[in-house]
Amino acid sequence: MERPAAYDLIVIGGGINGTGIARDAAGRGLTVALVEQGDLASATSSVSSKLVHGGLRYLERYHFRQVRECLREREVLLRAAPHLVSPLRFVLPLSDRQRPAALIRAGLFLYDHLGGESTLPKSEWVDLRTSPFGQPLRPETTRAAVYSDCQGNDCRLVVANAVDAVRLGCDVMTRTRVVRIVRRDDPAEGFDVHVVEGARGGTTVLRA
Repeated sequence: MERPAAYDLIVIGGGINGTGIARDAAGRGLTVALVEQGDLASATSSVSSKLVHGGLRYLERYHFRQVRECLREREVLLRAAPHLVSPLRFVLPLSDRQRPAALIRAGLFLYDHLGGESTLPKSEWVDLRTSPFGQPLRPETTRAAVYSDCQGNDCRLVVANAVDAVRLGCDVMTRTRVVRIVRRDDPAEGFDVHVVEGARGGTTVLRA
């Protein structure tokens, strides 16, 4: 397929952020190119925690808006890609050396409700002396909070976003290294992005 004379947007980096942005932009009708110097999900996205979470720890820093947005996006992923994102329960044993139980209870209440309606189970408190969750723990640990997040297949999620971006008209270029970005004299004309594709050696200029 012939490339356009100029793209509305060129995304550099083919990880989850790059492919997600490219997919979203192409879905809004923009002409988009995604450029990745290696393979998709070969850098940061290949060594992630595999968690698709709402950022429980951010509540202590009062980042309520960030947590709300993360929880909503987690729910979007659960609905859109249930074959790639699955629920996971976390057990948080309580002890006198950690945060007070009242603080944890308040944090989990916010975590359950900040994102709006969710398909995941709400948090709960369990007696570890009778719950299966307590079997691998020391007997003096008797209480725990249990809450929900998700885990995902990060590399497949990246590829799924890239495939859908292509379906929406995005040009995805792997093994393509950006070597120079030049702002054009007329700001309305954007940028020239100089790339080297694969092992060919020659430089190609993409305009955005």
